[in-house]
Amino acid sequence: MGEKKKDVVAPSSTTDGKDKSSDEKKSTKDAKTTTGKDAKPEIELSEEDLQLKTNLELLVQRVMDSKAGVAKLALESMRTEIKTATRYEE
Repeated sequence: MGEKKKDVVAPSSTTDGKDKSSDEKKSTKDAKTTTGKDAKPEIELSEEDLQLKTNLELLVQRVMDSKAGVAKLALESMRTEIKTATRYEE
């Protein structure tokens, strides 16, 4: 009757059986990718720049077309758009 009961302590873990430390590492890694040096600052584009971006994104999709003629025309159009947009004028 003089027996002492030992408390059993289960290791802490999340509900899915993963170790908490691995979840914490993942959340730290996610935070680093969004706030680290790779994070892109929000840049507000002008109406003209936004239109150019939209056109270039469309042309990128067309470059991936299976028809060679469509892809070639898209590349030529991209070249023209970029040249026009980056032309230095005084």
